[in-house]
Amino acid sequence: MAHLFALLLAIVQAPPPPTSANATPPVSFDARWVTSFETPAATAPGFDADGAYVPLKGGQLVAVNLNRGTIRWRLEAATAFTPATGEGRVFTASEQTLEARDALTGETRWHAALPGQPAAPLYYDTGWLLASTTTGDLVAFRAADGKLVWQRQLGAPLVGPPGPALDRLFLPLADNRLVAVLLISGETVWERTLNAPIRAMLTLNEQLVVGTAAKEVISVDVQRGRDRWSRRLGGDMAGTPVADDKHIYYASRDNMLWAVDRKSGNLKWNAALSSRPAGGPLRIPIGVVMPLVSSQILGFVPATGKPTVTASAAGEIGLQPYVRRDTRQTQPVLITVSRDGQLQGFGRRFEPIPQLLTDMPGTVTSP
Repeated sequence: MAHLFALLLAIVQAPPPPTSANATPPVSFDARWVTSFETPAATAPGFDADGAYVPLKGGQLVAVNLNRGTIRWRLEAATAFTPATGEGRVFTASEQTLEARDALTGETRWHAALPGQPAAPLYYDTGWLLASTTTGDLVAFRAADGKLVWQRQLGAPLVGPPGPALDRLFLPLADNRLVAVLLISGETVWERTLNAPIRAMLTLNEQLVVGTAAKEVISVDVQRGRDRWSRRLGGDMAGTPVADDKHIYYASRDNMLWAVDRKSGNLKWNAALSSRPAGGPLRIPIGVVMPLVSSQILGFVPATGKPTVTASAAGEIGLQPYVRRDTRQTQPVLITVSRDGQLQGFGRRFEPIPQLLTDMPGTVTSP
């Protein structure tokens, strides 16, 4: 009997087996809150560290606290474009006017005239606010007070957000051109024309990752605009790619998720999706997250593509979800927007930490 007791005690006190470098602990998401609106979102919300700014069909702009899901303020402010955020302000474009509002109160801080109809969402970058017009003007304002800094005629409007790297901005234009300009002046550094319309663009320090309507992914060097590598797809790119130190991840509309080497573009893994992507993949600390139109959110191990976690949104996901950066692990980190007008925050579920037994089962302990 003494030998059996010693054997059981050794098993209990033994250290856990080593885990593989590619292993990912099972993680689940809990829905922390749901905020419903009377009408669906007119376009994707803008986000900052603690708030979502949702343009609704019908002409309202609603600010939602991302920690609790409560409505911070709402006001009449019709816009067809995603608001930009920065410096504690929310920037919107409508008709030929730009407006800056206080992010906490919704109070107007300044107005500025735009030389034409807006063609794309506003873009904020380190004190600069950029607007693109339907006539092909790119206009830079000072975000603090709306003062015009420079204006450039590019010949075509933006078809996606600019991408910053080095001292430059990289612009995807409606006439299939990629143009690199200096942020401080708008002066052109280089430009090139692709053989198909630009669907999405990810800007990294060393390269642009561009998805085109020719079902192709192209990596372009940021210094000179030359190709680094390219890959074919079975369908158009869905949403925008995302990257980490080793991989670039992107989805295609033939219901596939892809991971390629960041330097070479060589395929590392791919995964079939159970339904159409609702946007591009998202990189979060616990893995790669893929939103689907079916309301499912799938998770994958970044190194291998092995499925890890599934969560379900309150409704069919209609717009690209948002991942909060630099927030506490106990706060909601993933925000979804449904087609029928619901904003939902998901947080990581923390299970109790396993503890070693201090007493053998069935033994009598002193009171």
